Amino acid sequence: MLRRARRSPLDPSSLVLVASDPLVIAAARDASRRLHGPRAIQIVSGAEALHRLVGPGQPPSHMVLQGGAAGAMLLSAARDRFSATEVIVVARPGEEVPAGLRAVPAVGARLAEALAAPRPPHAAPAGDAAALAAGLARGEITVRFQPVVRLADRRPVMVEALARWERPEAAHGAGAFIAMAEAAGLATELTLAVARRALAGLGRKRMLLSFNVSLSALLRRDLPSRLAAMIAEAGVHPGDVLLELTESTAVRDTALLRRALQRLATVGLGVLLDDLGLDDSRSGLLDLPFRGVKLDRALIAALPHARRARAQVERLVQDAHRRGRVVIAEGVTDPLLWRLTAAAGCDLAQGFGVGRPILPEALPGWTAAWGAAALPGRQPAKASR
Repeated sequence: MLRRARRSPLDPSSLVLVASDPLVIAAARDASRRLHGPRAIQIVSGAEALHRLVGPGQPPSHMVLQGGAAGAMLLSAARDRFSATEVIVVARPGEEVPAGLRAVPAVGARLAEALAAPRPPHAAPAGDAAALAAGLARGEITVRFQPVVRLADRRPVMVEALARWERPEAAHGAGAFIAMAEAAGLATELTLAVARRALAGLGRKRMLLSFNVSLSALLRRDLPSRLAAMIAEAGVHPGDVLLELTESTAVRDTALLRRALQRLATVGLGVLLDDLGLDDSRSGLLDLPFRGVKLDRALIAALPHARRARAQVERLVQDAHRRGRVVIAEGVTDPLLWRLTAAAGCDLAQGFGVGRPILPEALPGWTAAWGAAALPGRQPAKASR
């Protein structure tokens, strides 16, 4: 029997089901009974399933789609190799299975087996820079957009483009190859590859776009002209693009960095100082002409229980606003951190409570989910056991 779920956050272990066929629903119920500790079944529409995949909050661990019941945007999000949700298609006799997704017949035992199977781990990336250089040449660098919203009115205003390396045999997050790129002198080409993908993914959407850049790439004299040409070709205003200076390399010559920031400013590009934390050794860089600062997620996570963290955030916010800079709080995961960062005067919020990194084409789905849900809640769905 179907019933309306209470208005409370859904258990991410719930099985999210997109189906209308009684045969598929019965198979999902049978699979749930066969699994150790039957999980609740949340029966949702395709639009709500897309919200669950790309919207704010904790994603479901598993999602089951009735073959033929999912739209193009939902299927695209379901195929994301970096998604935290395992998506399984239940195919009815004679039904074509969407490419890139695992499928089982409408049999409870087969679905239970698929749900219980562990996800295959990503293979380790190649240990040499030659593979990365070849991947750059082949266009294997892709991006995911993490949304950023304004604390004052919840309005989406920006996305950060996060680099991914997607080879045919494996997919890797930025932590697996960024250091390799910097050590091998590939940082500038990686920056340009990310910028190219991000600009194409953003299209004509009027939002700010940011992406990380290493110190070595930022100091390159040709970076402003190369980025400016790319941005002009994409039809984007340079003032809508921000670079985020990472903390991976210590700044030893502030005069050199100042000149680099000024060169970028001459073509309309601003730079954010990324990942400022508690007792950050880079506080001396705040005298340089940055467009804004991003507060590290560890600093934000400490706000509820650490007075020093609250005092540090307030100092950074006051200093930034005095200089006319924007302050972005990273790692905003729940309503408490939202309230605390807003109370401290931060301008923008980023984090899983706002949105997880998503495919650029899923951005409209995230926007719809964000507009429909309060941080980080969810609209209720029908539940079944």
